[in-house]
Amino acid sequence: IKEKALDTLEIVGKTALSAIPVGGALATSVYDTVKANCLSKRQEKWRTALEERLVKLENTLEEIGNDELFTTALVKATELAMRTAKEEKMAYLANSVINSLNPDLNEEKLIVFLDLLDRYTVSHIKIIYFFFNPKRFEGVDSNSYMMESPSTPLFHVYPELNNELFEKIYADLYNDGMVTLKNLNTSMTGSGTVTKRTTAIADEFLKFILKKDEIEG
Repeated sequence: IKEKALDTLEIVGKTALSAIPVGGALATSVYDTVKANCLSKRQEKWRTALEERLVKLENTLEEIGNDELFTTALVKATELAMRTAKEEKMAYLANSVINSLNPDLNEEKLIVFLDLLDRYTVSHIKIIYFFFNPKRFEGVDSNSYMMESPSTPLFHVYPELNNELFEKIYADLYNDGMVTLKNLNTSMTGSGTVTKRTTAIADEFLKFILKKDEIEG
């Protein structure tokens, strides 16, 4: 009986969508298949990412269970984690849950930051992280560049960013007030090329989504 049930599931899973009758059956079948596969995998990855960080806390269950900001962060981050297949974004979301325990954080800023994290791609965050402190990266210093644009060292560190979407992604960050320079295609001296370009709100956002050692490293 068990083998027959497995065979049935396999047949259903391989059935062409065009062969499934409409009227609710098609949508239900698609949702059930997605839930059993991709969503199930995402839930497992999310649990793992969260537990890896929770286990390091000294807080008691009672403390976090009664923390309003932690509760808001946990509920919203869990919802957002199901919207991405990127493990990097899940890591940022898990960090944000832990960092919601910061007493200096308020719910308004928490919601804004989580909304930004939902909207931003990993590429958005790489750009913010680079311009937060360009000189942290090996080979990036004022002696390495002369009359170059700030995008030159950025692409040296993250060559994958040099694509057709870069200008749109960077414009998002500028319009959101995360970076100070509107046009990256401006030639500058060596020191200007590798100077910090993030705003105060961008710095706070990074501290919210990253581990402490990733900020200080």
